[in-house]
Amino acid sequence: MLNDRVLKFSHHAEVRMRQRGIELQPEQLTRIASAIDEAEAKGAKDSLVMFRDVAMIVNVPSRTVVTALEGKAAQGNVFTQIDSAVIVT
Repeated sequence: MLNDRVLKFSHHAEVRMRQRGIELQPEQLTRIASAIDEAEAKGAKDSLVMFRDVAMIVNVPSRTVVTALEGKAAQGNVFTQIDSAVIVT
């Protein structure tokens, strides 16, 4: 994904993912990036992206994952300041 459609991770997201043991493979990142393309096409700005048991808040215009939670950490949370949700299959 070495083009303008690349998916970026904020420092905060990188730290959270490392702390929570969240690892994404290249093919998974490609699927997530495609989902962000779809959200962008529909005018989304800040999306909750669900991939398997990982919840990510993504700033769509900058294609940046702001934070990430997994499994039990995501349960019971209220996600605010989002305008869309994308479920990646």
